[in-house]
Amino acid sequence: MNPDDYAADFTAKDYDYWLDLMLDNVPDDIDEREGSIVYDAVAPAAMVMAQQSLSMANIIKQTYVKTAQGQFLDYRAAEHGTARYVATQTEVKAKFLDSDGNPINNVQIGDQFASIGETPIFYTVQKINDDLTGEMTSDEPGTTANSYIGQVMPVTSNDALNWAEITEIVAPARDEETDDHLRDRLLRSDDWIAYGGNITDYLAMLSKIKEVGAGQVYPVWNGAGTVKLVIVDNNLMPASDSLVKKVKSIIDPVDGEGEGYGLAPIDHQVTVVAPTPLTVNVSATVNIDGAHSIDAVKTKIKTAIEEYFKLLRQTWNTVDPKTGRGYSQTIYKSKVLSQIMMIDGVVNASVPKLNNADNDIVLTFTNQTSQLPILGEVVLDG
Repeated sequence: MNPDDYAADFTAKDYDYWLDLMLDNVPDDIDEREGSIVYDAVAPAAMVMAQQSLSMANIIKQTYVKTAQGQFLDYRAAEHGTARYVATQTEVKAKFLDSDGNPINNVQIGDQFASIGETPIFYTVQKINDDLTGEMTSDEPGTTANSYIGQVMPVTSNDALNWAEITEIVAPARDEETDDHLRDRLLRSDDWIAYGGNITDYLAMLSKIKEVGAGQVYPVWNGAGTVKLVIVDNNLMPASDSLVKKVKSIIDPVDGEGEGYGLAPIDHQVTVVAPTPLTVNVSATVNIDGAHSIDAVKTKIKTAIEEYFKLLRQTWNTVDPKTGRGYSQTIYKSKVLSQIMMIDGVVNASVPKLNNADNDIVLTFTNQTSQLPILGEVVLDG
């Protein structure tokens, strides 16, 4: 009997099971009908036994990584020498101007700003650059601040300030790691050992940099001792120049290439780049029934296709399962079509074209180019 069977067996032992079991052991000449002395005496015990059975089933489930949840899974992670990834804070770049539109020089580290809106996002200045722009982080961890670009209001008083604006999301944040993601890491963590600059070692390095959402590793891409890391941010979009420089400085600083000053082993020369965005335009003819709004249905179709592309980016760093080496990914017309056909109101649709062609798109993953699928225009006729 496996753990799932044990848990199911305990779960099946509910109130009625324990009540019937105890009443079956009462002599036949004693009244055991509902309301009798014996029935009223054993019924509370049956309830307690049923609760204990559920507790035992839960204990079995929380014992194993495959079924553990929440803090129980956190404890199992600690046994594997790792921990759940915590939520991070969004890093942004901002400009601070006076009434003439010139940068001001009296914004200080620690000054606070807030976004415009019903639910403001608060930011704290972490660094002032030479051009008097500032680098700020959101006070609250999580992905809420990942999409805000625009005016911010000073929380810290500053008489010289006339305008403050977030101009760039330098490093999007991530939410706390889910149980499913952590469980997946734990169950596959023993497949390969991270050691001495092997591929798993570099993936482990990237996983410890909170601004990196995922990465690909290309060993010996430009000769012996060379390693290329292709990284995306926590939004699974191409890493910004600032993030690329930060990762490079952590793993193999420019001043000490191959000399072991970063995380990379001695003699490893590491190049860090962002992937090449591959914008894919989708076009199809769609027939919509008369019971649904055409505009509403088209909006849902575009959202569904975008979800498919998000899924592609989530598996962008998956090693080719056929070869066990390198990366492979294809954008299938049939899967785009399935996203269209699942929308309520769609009665028929043509096989979509990708970038005005009738072929599936096989992404390029080579030592020189690593493509990342980005949804472009979605044109729906009919």
